[in-house]
Amino acid sequence: MSATYLLSSLPTLELGAEAPFSVEELRRRCEGVDGVNLNDFDATEAGTPGSHPFTIAYANALTEMRNLTAASRSSKWESNDVRVSERPYSGCHVDLQNKVAEAMNIQNPFEREFALESARWQVADELAGIDYFSEAKIYAYIVKLQISNRFAAFNSEAGKAVVESVIKANDHEVAN
Repeated sequence: MSATYLLSSLPTLELGAEAPFSVEELRRRCEGVDGVNLNDFDATEAGTPGSHPFTIAYANALTEMRNLTAASRSSKWESNDVRVSERPYSGCHVDLQNKVAEAMNIQNPFEREFALESARWQVADELAGIDYFSEAKIYAYIVKLQISNRFAAFNSEAGKAVVESVIKANDHEVAN
């Protein structure tokens, strides 16, 4: 099977919509497909550089986003003792700094995460280029599928349970 056939058989993903299947299922579908390197698939999933130009550029963009997010979070601390350890990366996405800064100014944590993931979604689209049936489009699809699955896992009940567990864990500090 070819990458063209695989890409034409995949459902369209939309930011915020439920994912049709897992990343593991996509990997299973990619096994034995001409034009898909499973090592690069795994590198994309992990956010690390592989051998394909998309995986290298994506890993650099993720590092840039993490550096920008860390710098934004550290600037909100009142202490001057906060040290941000930036990781090196190559390349630069001009409007990524603005998108991360805008996202970090959003007070609602869910909306902030949605804005950050929207920026990551856009980076994947940009890196994939315009050739719809390229190997890079498969790697961009992995990123989008990860984002979709991540948002599908969010729910109010689980969020409330986490908040309550944090409050209960810190009750002894407040009581003193």
